[in-house]
Amino acid sequence: MRSPALLVPAVLLAWSCGSVDVGDLPVDDGIPDESAQDAGDARDAAVVEDDAGPDIEEPADAGPDRPDASAGRDAGHAPDAGPRQDAGHPADAGHAADAGARPDAGHAPDAGHRPDAGPPADAGPQPEPWSFVVMGDNQFSTSSCTSGVQERLAVPAEIVEAAPDFVVHVGDLMDHGYEAGAYAKFKSCYSAMLADAPFFPVAGNHDLGSGGAVLFRSYLEEALQTTNPHVYGRAAWNRDFDVVYGDDPTAYSTNPSSPSHRPDLPSGFSFKTFYAFRFRNAYFVGLESGTQWWTNTPVSWLDRHLAAADADPTIEHVFVWMHHPIYSSTMPDADSSQDSLQFVRNAYEATLRRHAVTAVFSGHVHLYDRFLVPDDGHSTRTSSPPARYSRSEAAIHYITTGGAGGPLPNGCNPTPGERRETSWHFQQKRACGYHFMRVEVEGTRLTFDTWRVTGSATSHSTQSWDHFTIE
Repeated sequence: MRSPALLVPAVLLAWSCGSVDVGDLPVDDGIPDESAQDAGDARDAAVVEDDAGPDIEEPADAGPDRPDASAGRDAGHAPDAGPRQDAGHPADAGHAADAGARPDAGHAPDAGHRPDAGPPADAGPQPEPWSFVVMGDNQFSTSSCTSGVQERLAVPAEIVEAAPDFVVHVGDLMDHGYEAGAYAKFKSCYSAMLADAPFFPVAGNHDLGSGGAVLFRSYLEEALQTTNPHVYGRAAWNRDFDVVYGDDPTAYSTNPSSPSHRPDLPSGFSFKTFYAFRFRNAYFVGLESGTQWWTNTPVSWLDRHLAAADADPTIEHVFVWMHHPIYSSTMPDADSSQDSLQFVRNAYEATLRRHAVTAVFSGHVHLYDRFLVPDDGHSTRTSSPPARYSRSEAAIHYITTGGAGGPLPNGCNPTPGERRETSWHFQQKRACGYHFMRVEVEGTRLTFDTWRVTGSATSHSTQSWDHFTIE
């Protein structure tokens, strides 16, 4: 079972995260200004003319019909996790040189990933399905609710119609998260979605920079402590959710010019907005990240939470969500002049591989990108991705969904070409446009649907972009 040090009933959340000296907050020190041109613009991305890979054209009528609603919220019980305990950092945890096979974490027969086995014939009723939505990079501006992009309000309207049990956001809620009144305006413009389902954001670079970390952390704590329980219903929240926030007692630097705790803390500074939660048979781990220079989650903290999920036989799915991607079709592997992938990949991938992680969701790039990366590193690239993947495969699905309203690269006309670097070998699907992803969970079966969104808050529609299952 999960270590009692990690989970507490949601009503007993610890909010003692420590204070942040506003004077220490970076003002985008040494970090490129991405307001005009984010990483999704893929500067100088090379267009691959031969073997272009996954088709980015939109099918005229593809995928399943849009589901009307998810399961009711009165099924299942979160486990009693006992009192919180302090948990320190193992020395340089998660930086082992050998990223090899995942160790046996109690999930026989295959070490480190979930067995591909259906329920026995006499198992009785199947688990009631539930769902969540993943969105990111709406980059809301306080000047107006849309700032000229009508889909900024069409996307949340479609999410309400999708009726998820909760919404996960991969960062960049704001364009400038430091602006006075930014979150009050955000809550007003996105009120229908925020009143419909619990909302779990992680911070992006636009949320953290120039002193925005203080405002983001205040908003996050309000969401976890007050808004989400109210929206879901306090009794049901205490029963169905276990949230862990503020469980790392370490005093990290909040100033990138005065780094500390490296290499465990890759960037050397953190505002400690990383957190995790359990819902029914799944565990979610949210990282604090922005650009490659803002890799702000301790590896030991990530390792500790993933190990606890591995050890709990009632956890059947593990999801990680973060802003900066680990794989991308348009970002370079390594480039000292612009944001790139290698530093973040080196920081976290070995730890993710050692544990039973199902999928990693990210944003930052304003595209839809999907990769299947096996532990043994063999190429999985395909122009015809399968409709079904095996949950017993020792591999992680990396999904970038940065299309909730931020500026599209080249306006998607044309869509940026792919870089023929590491990510290219694992590409399954890519597309350009405004979108969100819905994931339905039914026992051990996962169904992923990505929907393109067009229109406005009052007149909008969706089109299926991607559909696959893991079972």
